[in-house]
Amino acid sequence: MNLPDLRPYRPILLIALLLIVLQGLGPALLRYDPRAIASGELWRLITGHLVHANLRHLLLNLAGLWLCQALTGVRWRLWQWCWRILLLALAISLAFWFWQPRIQGYVGFSGVLFGLYLLAAAESFSRQVLVSSLLVGLLVVKILLEQFSSVKIDSGGWIGVPVLVDAHLYGFLAAVLLYLLQQVGRLLGTFNAHE
Repeated sequence: MNLPDLRPYRPILLIALLLIVLQGLGPALLRYDPRAIASGELWRLITGHLVHANLRHLLLNLAGLWLCQALTGVRWRLWQWCWRILLLALAISLAFWFWQPRIQGYVGFSGVLFGLYLLAAAESFSRQVLVSSLLVGLLVVKILLEQFSSVKIDSGGWIGVPVLVDAHLYGFLAAVLLYLLQQVGRLLGTFNAHE
């Protein structure tokens, strides 16, 4: 009997371990908190997305991270996952800071997950057009329903805290921007190679 090859999942297993360790340190020390950020605790712009309200919240987002890898089959190395996570977390926090200054605190990885799903679907598109297209379509529908519908489709009741759905929108938009910047970079690299 052959065991499944877990090597592609090593990066997300390490990221999951990091999220578990940070959760153990305590969300209060690491959550997005604009007053603390204004007083110089800039790490909270990132770490607020790496801690969770409770164990259910953490487990839900860890399952989402695994599902991102499983559905898209991306083979990103650890550093490739990490730079995406860091940039998405920073972009979402900056969106909170500038567009929603009334937010007094935030924890959770779901906004980052929305961005990761989009970036992973875009990368795997040539290998699996149908799955990638469906995934992007589902993300868009969920965001539109969250933003413009009275239909409740969040997990707030299950995790025991309200869901800030704008994090999903900001994560998605940040991923679109990152994707476009990557494409421009590739295009410029192609031009430079032909000079």
